[in-house]
Amino acid sequence: MSRNTTKDARNFSIFFLKKHKKLEHGCMSYNDNIIWSISGEETGRINYSISTVNGNSYIELNYKVRQRGEEEWIPIKYKVSLETVGCHFGGERWFFRCSLYRNGQYCGRRVAFLYQAGEYFGCRNCADLTYESCNELKRFRGWPWRTLCQGMKADEILEKISRKHYAGKTTRKYRRYLKLGGEIERVEAVEELVRVLKGGKI
Repeated sequence: MSRNTTKDARNFSIFFLKKHKKLEHGCMSYNDNIIWSISGEETGRINYSISTVNGNSYIELNYKVRQRGEEEWIPIKYKVSLETVGCHFGGERWFFRCSLYRNGQYCGRRVAFLYQAGEYFGCRNCADLTYESCNELKRFRGWPWRTLCQGMKADEILEKISRKHYAGKTTRKYRRYLKLGGEIERVEAVEELVRVLKGGKI
């Protein structure tokens, strides 16, 4: 049986907060909200406040939930720690620190996305979610499908690369492209796919 995927779950990310300029050091932001919608119709929202003052960085989530079949809404309010990690070529990246417990053990994973896990929000592992690609048929995970998919990802990465080297070193994005690129492997994969299609074995 397939597990629920990250695509199916409500979530929000560090990138959302950064886009809306909520992660400046020494700042506080109150009573903002995250809204989910389908075809323009609101399906849910949570309120949040953020503090990055004096090294005590966190996002405080404030929302209500209702058990299935129940009419009463239950208020929920809690904090999730925020922290930064220095980048190899300067600057920093922000992360959430998952605050949930699973099987009686504190998680504490450093993640860029938080997903709805029951009444709370936590990492993908605590929400018991998988990636959509992991639910694909096994026949599409191996040769030549995997190589072709990696090739498409490599092309997408290459379009976003502004520089291949910095301070005499290969940039992280370019290293990732090189790892996925494999032009010769991709040609061989296409040839194999054509052979399989001609043989009618798919």
